[in-house]
Amino acid sequence: MPTRRPLTVAFLWLAGLGGCLNGVSAAPAQSPGSAVNYAHLADLVVNRAWKLAPGERVILFRDATRDPGMAAPLRAAIFEAGAVVEEIAAPDSRADAGLTPRQRADRFDHWMLLFQHSQAAIWLPSDLTAVDEQPFEHLVEASRVRSIHFHWFLPPDAPDVPLIETMYQRAIEIEPAEIARRIAVLESALRGTTVRVTAPNGTDFNFRIPQSARIHRNTGEATKEKVRDARSVRDREEELPASVLRTTEIQEARGTFIGYISFDTRSGLARATFKDGKVTALESLSGPKEQVEAWKKATGAKDRPGEFVISTNPALAAVLPSGYMPYYGYGAGVVRLAIGDNWESGGPNRSSNGELLLFLPGATLTAGTKTLITAGALAFK
Repeated sequence: MPTRRPLTVAFLWLAGLGGCLNGVSAAPAQSPGSAVNYAHLADLVVNRAWKLAPGERVILFRDATRDPGMAAPLRAAIFEAGAVVEEIAAPDSRADAGLTPRQRADRFDHWMLLFQHSQAAIWLPSDLTAVDEQPFEHLVEASRVRSIHFHWFLPPDAPDVPLIETMYQRAIEIEPAEIARRIAVLESALRGTTVRVTAPNGTDFNFRIPQSARIHRNTGEATKEKVRDARSVRDREEELPASVLRTTEIQEARGTFIGYISFDTRSGLARATFKDGKVTALESLSGPKEQVEAWKKATGAKDRPGEFVISTNPALAAVLPSGYMPYYGYGAGVVRLAIGDNWESGGPNRSSNGELLLFLPGATLTAGTKTLITAGALAFK
């Protein structure tokens, strides 16, 4: 069985929003009057993202109580493609409360066999607070599936939900080739350069990306061809909506990075100070302090930059007026810095508290002499 790593602690922002469950737990039951065409999205997943072949086996990792309406049309599209569906009930914090460690381990072993005999898998909306051992990610790690994360994160503000759902559909409809083009522009400019990130909040962060850096390109394509040369778990995981460029190769980090501790400007703000490639200080500037305190008590490579992320999806707003950042800050121009553990993306860092994420909309980013983001907006079309 693969070694399991702790789930990212980004979801501790709950405390700062009064425990609003919708903000972190993906989707509840389908929103009344939802205009989302789930049959259309299911077709895009099956025939564009995976390009399923007859006879392939697909796993739906899902929580039936949180299905926004995707499961049934997805089953139908998989069947129409001649593939076979296997369903796994994702962990639920209440239902799992009485399980012993042995029962949990046996369940994981059973799931692992299913994954190892499958070619594709999708993680549908579930209670993310119940998967602190990252079972889906480790099941991907223990198999060769090409996987999709379809979390359908919804905001804590009910009036924002229809807007977000419409955004998500439009963002998923964007062709993988267009996302790939945007990522390619960034990648070409970033390789072998010194990157500087500045923002009005006091961020002034510098680091170097080597010419040979490993880059993960989240284009929304999860085909056999896309994953053929996968070198990490992340390389066999595609987020939908797609958006981001990721790299774990962050060299010579120095300066200050100030960001929100989750994908909402109400989640609290933290400042990380870097010197000689390491975090020398982490301070909570506003909001909940749990993540900062957990970081201070952690062991391992907690003080190493873990991953740098740039978002590119033009159909997602960077930040809503309420403060919510659609789909984990995947709106074009948002940048994110992870500190600590980066096992999922193939990096060497291992830290007891997992990764700590800092989200920064509104930044300006330069790579050498090229400006790639200006005040939160991509500097190219």
